[in-house]
Amino acid sequence: MLLALPKYTAVTACIGLIAGITLAATPLPSARASEAVAATVGNCFDYKSSGTKDQAASAPAVECATPHTAQTYWVGALPESFGVPEKASAARRLKATQPCTVKNINAFVNIADPKLPTRLQSVSIFPSKTQWGAGQRWVRCDVVFREGKSYKQLSTTMAEFVAATPSSQLNFCTSAVPGNRTTSAYPCTNVNKNWIMILERNLGTTPTKKFPGARTVENQTKRICENAAKPYVTLKKYYPWWAIWPDSAGWSRGDRTAQCFVPYSEFVRNTVSQ
Repeated sequence: MLLALPKYTAVTACIGLIAGITLAATPLPSARASEAVAATVGNCFDYKSSGTKDQAASAPAVECATPHTAQTYWVGALPESFGVPEKASAARRLKATQPCTVKNINAFVNIADPKLPTRLQSVSIFPSKTQWGAGQRWVRCDVVFREGKSYKQLSTTMAEFVAATPSSQLNFCTSAVPGNRTTSAYPCTNVNKNWIMILERNLGTTPTKKFPGARTVENQTKRICENAAKPYVTLKKYYPWWAIWPDSAGWSRGDRTAQCFVPYSEFVRNTVSQ
């Protein structure tokens, strides 16, 4: 019998939700030339995971054949009424970036039938206060590849990187037993210590959906993870799977996902092909 797990709450905002639209640059009717440069699908940028969002917004576009960490996969336009983005509520920012989804990332990098969550992550970028004051009204979402606590630096497009990388090397592992929701994502290399994410499911279908309550979210996540783990685990002692869910504070910041992990040793033992 699978055991229920202790509660681990969210401490960082989730950046990949579940939705879908055609991956193309949203028309910017009033965009100026300077805005188009900062917000064009396919542009590459070099910024660090430890940097601020303003630093990411101000980073210049670079050639994708040169070292970079991010590539834009969606672009939109903000209405004048949005105001300075840094002062906008989390709900408004989420609503403005609804197309920034795992599904759309996978389409952009040509992952047609993902079996497991990957270390690809979406980063929502809004104009800085200075850029907004200069008349820039773009909003964009970039895809990055997480390597530990950092973003991996590439010298190809994200699609080319994915095409050249075995799917098993894209999988998301933790370095040891999962704890609080983490910004760290490691390659699955240590059978004895790694835990692999087998499912990440959105619990809030719209940005305006209210937090359902701590007990409701906990129970829903445990049911999801127990079912998701069944094909991968035969372990009867200790915890055969691990569940992480958002608390109310994380939910308000946009963290709406249930995350499910199993020991990598169990995954390898019970999976014919990686």
